[in-house]
Amino acid sequence: MNILQAITQNIFLPKYLTPMRILLPVICFSFVATLLQAQTFWEKGGFALEAQRFYEQATALHDAGELESAAEYYGAAIETDPQHFKALYNLALVYFDLGKYGKAEVTLGKLLGANPADTAAYELYGHVLSRNGQHERAIECFNIALNSAPTDDLYVNRALAYISTGRGTMALHDFDEALKLNPENFEACLGKGITLSELGQNRLAISWFDHAISIRPDDASAYANRAVAQFQIGEKEAAMTDFRTAIWKNRQPDTYLLRARCYLLDGNLSDALADAKEALILDSENPEVYALVGEIELKKGDLAAAIESFGVAIDLRPDHSAYYLRRSEAKIKNRQCYEAVSDLYRVLDLEPYNPEARKMLQTAYSQIDAEVQNQVLSASGRL
Repeated sequence: MNILQAITQNIFLPKYLTPMRILLPVICFSFVATLLQAQTFWEKGGFALEAQRFYEQATALHDAGELESAAEYYGAAIETDPQHFKALYNLALVYFDLGKYGKAEVTLGKLLGANPADTAAYELYGHVLSRNGQHERAIECFNIALNSAPTDDLYVNRALAYISTGRGTMALHDFDEALKLNPENFEACLGKGITLSELGQNRLAISWFDHAISIRPDDASAYANRAVAQFQIGEKEAAMTDFRTAIWKNRQPDTYLLRARCYLLDGNLSDALADAKEALILDSENPEVYALVGEIELKKGDLAAAIESFGVAIDLRPDHSAYYLRRSEAKIKNRQCYEAVSDLYRVLDLEPYNPEARKMLQTAYSQIDAEVQNQVLSASGRL
């Protein structure tokens, strides 16, 4: 897993605000985007009035942060009036806030089926699909929203979806479009810096991290990502200073993960493991932490421990191909080739054209053939 992927696991989702407003997440760096939906409610007799009463109770609960209760009242409003578009939208928003992305997707499907012109719903739909790993469909939704009313935040959102599909160049274009509309968009500056760093243009990336820091001097993520770029061009002392600054400003697991990866690249396994353990204390449910521990153990030659750590990462995120790939590497080295083959076929189920998995399959099968031949020779020698 590369550095950008390593920092794109934790999603920050701020509190819902009225009216019909959502602060949408960005990967790792606390992005705040706003969805506004202006819809007219037409009262149509008693049923509509009853639905509106349920809706008003739901929004009060929603504002108070009582999301489960809000969902019940939004559902009651929709049951009374299936065409209550505001209730459908806000119910999807509640499901999104609760992490129930499958239910949010179904609800938005109903809304857009009844009201396909609702561009605000397409933007929320894009975020829901991204959380469900459907990044191509998410891009299509962001396209619709951008064609209706382009904003700098929408360009940033689509750029993030492009990053998730490995299209860094297209992400850079969208970050640039966002910056044309708003040169002070922190997330666009930070995202452009991260993408440039991933493309190996670290000195240029540092200039964008500098700009991001000038916009938000207290944001830890900008310092942490600048540290990574500095480390990669050999400015290790400056990198460690930035890491310490980031931790001082906000002691978050991502910073420890990034510094641990730098230590790992430098062959400093003890400090890498220490930072990984700090990240684990801060976020024990983050699969990236266990995957990093597995990489460190693999580097140390502790193959059984590495296999176990990668297994925990897989349990937490069973649809992530990189974890299976790294576990299969440890299994091949530990001469568990049949089990490695099983992991590699799982990788190919998730990514049919993964070249590393195909190459490792050949290695695993070669070792299996060699073991079989040795067994045959041993058996014939005893006869």
